[in-house]
Order: sequence, then C-alpha cells, then structure tokens
Amino acid sequence: MPPLPALTVVFSRPRLIACLLLVFMAAQATAFTYQGYLLTVRTELQQKMTARFGDKAGPRMAELAEALNAAGRIADEAVRVERINQIANRARYMTDAQLWQSEDYWATPVEFAALAAGDCEDYSLAKYFALRELGMPADKLRITYVRLLRQGRLENHMVLAYYPEPGAEPWVLDNLEKRFMLARDRPDLTPVYSFNDDRVWKVQSGGDRELGSPQQLRKWRELLDRVDAEVRG
Repeated sequence: MPPLPALTVVFSRPRLIACLLLVFMAAQATAFTYQGYLLTVRTELQQKMTARFGDKAGPRMAELAEALNAAGRIADEAVRVERINQIANRARYMTDAQLWQSEDYWATPVEFAALAAGDCEDYSLAKYFALRELGMPADKLRITYVRLLRQGRLENHMVLAYYPEPGAEPWVLDNLEKRFMLARDRPDLTPVYSFNDDRVWKVQSGGDRELGSPQQLRKWRELLDRVDAEVRG
C-alpha cells in the first residue's frame, strides 16, 4: 500500500478566525482550577446549597472539607488515595431518579457533598475532583466506565482508576466495594472507556486507544460548566 499523501489545509481568514476561537473556547473550558473547590467551604456557596437542599447541606460540606484536608496530610500517596475512597464512600447510594428525577445526571462534587448521596458517577467524580485538588496529576487518574457483572447480570457502572506509575496496573476506587483493590482482583469489572482532564481512551487488549479530548463528552462539558458557575458564584 503506498503511503498516504500529506494533507494540506488552506484556511480563509474568516475560517481561520473561527477555528482560533474554537481552540480558545476549548482551552477556557479545560482551564478550570480545582483549588479551593472542595477543600474550602465558601459561605456564599454554602448558603446556595442550603437553600437548595436544606439545613444539613452546609455542615455536610464542612465535614467533607475537614476530612479531605486531613487526608491531604497523609504522606504516603497510595494510603492518601485509599483514604479519599473511604471518605467519599460514606455517602448514601441513591439513583438519579430518586435524587434528580432524571435518568442520567452527573452531580457536581459540591452537590454530592451537600446531599451526602449520589450514584456511581457522582462518587467517581467527587473522588477525582478531591484528588486533583489535593495535587494529584491528571495522568494518574482515569474516570472509567465499566461493565459490572453482578448476580449474573451485566450492568453499566463507573469507577475511578488510580495509576501509581505510568503503565502500572491501576487500583480501583469503587462505591460498591469497600476494599481498595487492584484491577486484577476485580474480575467482575470490564473497563470500556476512560477519561481524565486531558484525554479519552477506549480500553482494549494490547493497549488503550486514545480517542481525543474529553471536551467531546457532553456530560463532562456540562459538569464543568456547572462547577465553573459554582466557583464563580
């Protein structure tokens, strides 16, 4: 098979400007800073959550912030990650239909904290945001869609995967499993695809295949927009 010819694209000035604007907007969307989001309880945001979810919302947010800050002082990284898993898993499991009257709603980590409840996506996202805010590099974390085999049936599920080193076998942070376990010890989970701040991967034997930017994921974009609104007040 002959090599493919080089691809040359010529932009008109209006098209070039439009493309640059799209790049700028994408950069803005991914420029969210995690600092002070979960680890600091801001009065205005606390009041908003209290108005939405009741008087317990503020104390729940403060309790989570205190627990996360304490976890952040743990020197050993793996122990710190396990502790974050334990803290988030204290929340009650509730479906999106129960909480949001929706088939599929990704709660912001602050909404999850204020309610102390959520489904698998909410646990995974809260753990991801907490670890990122505590300084964990994005390339050590992947929010992962899996197929869960439970009682003989396959279910859609989400977990957070933690990679201590590049190429290492990941540890699994799962709301359904109290133990902090290596992926090889979870034969009930079959990963389908994963993502973090930077990239999306299709999980496959022989090496995961990169699929591009997480900005292509509508739910992720919508979540970041709502987080950004919370941060900006």
